[in-house]
Amino acid sequence: MTAPQVGLAIATYKQDAMVCALLDHVQRECADLFRTILVVDSQGSGAIAAHIKERGYTNVVLRDYDRNLGSAGNLSLRLELAAEEGLDYVYAVNHDGTVDRDTVTKLVAFVSTHARIGAAYPMRFMRGRNRYDFTGTMRFPLPIHLGDRHDSQSPIDVYWASSNGALYSTGPVREGLLPWGDLWMGWEDLGYGWLLERKGWKQVLVPGTHFDDNYEYSKQRVMGRPLVIADKPAWYAYYGTRNLILVTRRTDSAPLDYVGVAARIMLEVGLTTAFKKNKLTRLRYIAAGLRDGVTDRAGKWHVP
Repeated sequence: MTAPQVGLAIATYKQDAMVCALLDHVQRECADLFRTILVVDSQGSGAIAAHIKERGYTNVVLRDYDRNLGSAGNLSLRLELAAEEGLDYVYAVNHDGTVDRDTVTKLVAFVSTHARIGAAYPMRFMRGRNRYDFTGTMRFPLPIHLGDRHDSQSPIDVYWASSNGALYSTGPVREGLLPWGDLWMGWEDLGYGWLLERKGWKQVLVPGTHFDDNYEYSKQRVMGRPLVIADKPAWYAYYGTRNLILVTRRTDSAPLDYVGVAARIMLEVGLTTAFKKNKLTRLRYIAAGLRDGVTDRAGKWHVP
């Protein structure tokens, strides 16, 4: 069997130093795993290009765009470029992602011996919660499902997982399946996971892998018990609300999924009212997200 052609695709927006450090790490530790390294940069300063030239990295392809693509647009373009480069799979990471040789090797080994895998995900360790994330085992992310490390040798079927650290097949891309770039920011990985599942592409968590996730959390206490909630800027409230509605509509979802959307939005309203800063601003953004999701308005909003 011919070995698959694998690439690395890095997303960045004004994070030159972290991307340059990541490129250096990959070149030292595991460049042989990747035929091509793609970097998709929104409104780049030129620093990454200068670093690539200075170090003589001939295996790096930099694509710089004059607008902020958002996480959704960046992911969509990375997968599209990977297919154009003739790659079979692409390991997608954000600027703060990790590229671990053992984990990438195990992910590639798995997809090489299993048919029609749309995405293979590592076991994601949530540092802020000190647990592993198994949320994708449920179709809808309510509530977040965490647990201890999975020691079984069997893969775990999931409906979706974070794109930061995902090994995506370009097979779906060649079928015309891409993340919706007009979501701009938030739930694009959920939407793409649902789309892959709808079209018969399997997704799995691969045992024996590890990916550190630096997702921001704040710690609160309720009735004397600790509660850890997502700690993101206020403008995320708009995209998080709108995009949940949009991906549900675009994937021809069942009525139960709409119930899940409503429950997730109500939970966000409750957490915002009880714990989060800038409450009125966040609640206005949630209301605007509801309006635009229902009226099918996508793209970048006026914030940030």
